[in-house]
Amino acid sequence: MTMIILEGTDCCYKSTIADKLSKELGYPVIKGSSFELAKSGNEKLFEHFNKLADEDNVIIDRYIYSNLVYAKKFKDYSILTEEQQRTIEKKIRDKAKVIYLHADPKVIKQRLRDRGDEYITERDIEPVLGLYREVMSDAGLHTYSWDTEQWSSKEIAEDIIFLVDGVIYEESNCN
Repeated sequence: MTMIILEGTDCCYKSTIADKLSKELGYPVIKGSSFELAKSGNEKLFEHFNKLADEDNVIIDRYIYSNLVYAKKFKDYSILTEEQQRTIEKKIRDKAKVIYLHADPKVIKQRLRDRGDEYITERDIEPVLGLYREVMSDAGLHTYSWDTEQWSSKEIAEDIIFLVDGVIYEESNCN
């Protein structure tokens, strides 16, 4: 049972890596957090994240940590309470691999200019990165981190597969 959670600001290869992992591991990719979801209210938000916590062998492209970041940045969105966050973390503790992807603000801004985005602008990047540093340092689960300026999406995906395969190997030897 494995859950791979990809977190990080826009233009840090989350979707690219999710696709690579999905092809290699055969796990479906689930969009975990979104601006649309955050408009639905705290109760529905918690219900959605709690339901996702029951999933196994999945890749979640943004989850509770992205909600905590973007809802703090854009105040009109619902946000999980600390109690709700800890409840979910407790539920997924033994199966989740939390992956935080990041890069230098200049690199992200250039990627954003190249790609474009309907929600995030260049001036949002530095505050969002600051919030990610804050939120990820308070995460109740062990977090693995890659700088997407230093590592290619292929290299990161290979490392994550190695990390997950090691867990699968350890689990099979315990039985």
